[in-house]
Amino acid sequence: MVWLIVICVVLLVMSLLFSRGRWYAPTNLLLATWLMSLIGYACVDSGANPLKISTVWIVAMWLICFCLAAWTMQSVYIKPTFLNVKSSVPARDIYYYFTLCTIPIMIFWVAIIVARDGGNPFAALRDANVAEVRGIRTAAFFVLFWMVSYIMELQVASRENIGRVIILFLANFFYAFASMGKMNFMILFLATAIILTERKMVRIGHLVFAFCVLLVFFVGVQMIRGSYTNPRHFTALYLTTSLANLDQNVEPCSAQQPAENSFRLYYAIKSSIDGGKTEVIDPILDFKWVEVGDLKYYSNTYTTIYPFYKDFGVAGVIIFSIVLGLLFGYLFKTAEDGSQFSLLMYAILAGTVVMQFIGDTFFMVLSQNLQYLVAALLPYIISKYNLFTKTLKRNG
Repeated sequence: MVWLIVICVVLLVMSLLFSRGRWYAPTNLLLATWLMSLIGYACVDSGANPLKISTVWIVAMWLICFCLAAWTMQSVYIKPTFLNVKSSVPARDIYYYFTLCTIPIMIFWVAIIVARDGGNPFAALRDANVAEVRGIRTAAFFVLFWMVSYIMELQVASRENIGRVIILFLANFFYAFASMGKMNFMILFLATAIILTERKMVRIGHLVFAFCVLLVFFVGVQMIRGSYTNPRHFTALYLTTSLANLDQNVEPCSAQQPAENSFRLYYAIKSSIDGGKTEVIDPILDFKWVEVGDLKYYSNTYTTIYPFYKDFGVAGVIIFSIVLGLLFGYLFKTAEDGSQFSLLMYAILAGTVVMQFIGDTFFMVLSQNLQYLVAALLPYIISKYNLFTKTLKRNG
């Protein structure tokens, strides 16, 4: 365990040097959060339930392979996608007014869920984000456009559009609160921090303060949902139990169907075609008891390594860490080289890197991430080819 922490520290120092101090580089985000989890586990467990050597090795391989892949991608020349293409006024207008038109729908749904539920309304909202409650799910496709619209406006934020920026931030905050999903809050706040840092509008001190506020906020969200009422237990739960679950409850190559976790989207599509005959893994994984120190916790997080290790063993850990490293290295590199589209996608997906020490939020919800890709592509296609600008000129 100690040498795993040492490896993580060495990689983080190399990453900071390689990224020239850009805190939001993918390897910086990856290593900082994993280091926090590893140190937290070492402190809380105090050697009572040390990680198996196999677990230590696969975590080390995951971190090393991800970093090497990302650094390789950041070292080569890649022509950025939509180089120097900024979101046009017509494209931003379409997304902004679409957001305004769909906000009342979400408000109506939330009102119905809260009014009809006789228990904890916050727990009901959380349930409605992952399954239907009274025939309603708050995980609607149109909220993806809200986030894209917000980031596009933030990228060109000025006195002229500050009103839009505030309205769109509040809209996305409302949805994150309505879904009671910590990941949605993470995407919103991390994307905001990345864009504002890129535009040199915030300092590190501001970000540290915001990070502390966000942690306290997460504890509050968890408590009002009724999951945990003790902040200490909540903190220990999220810092330590994912590693413990991976270590104590996951066997390599133990999937019931080939690659059922890593390629969940394939099985979901197949299930929709064959009328539900194909079994699809629930993205909300099974709860298991784990021992950390002298306490037992009931947890359903297993780190991002879980689906690949369970499906393919060590080979899956190596292959998928390289794939994700290449992807995020590409997005970060092309964003730094002038692609506003890459910066937008990186800002949205960076939360999946931060949350790796808890679980996989990239492949397990790949359909949502692909929808984000489509929602982000459309305005830049419109902008690159001046689609609506030409129409307006002809009409004028």
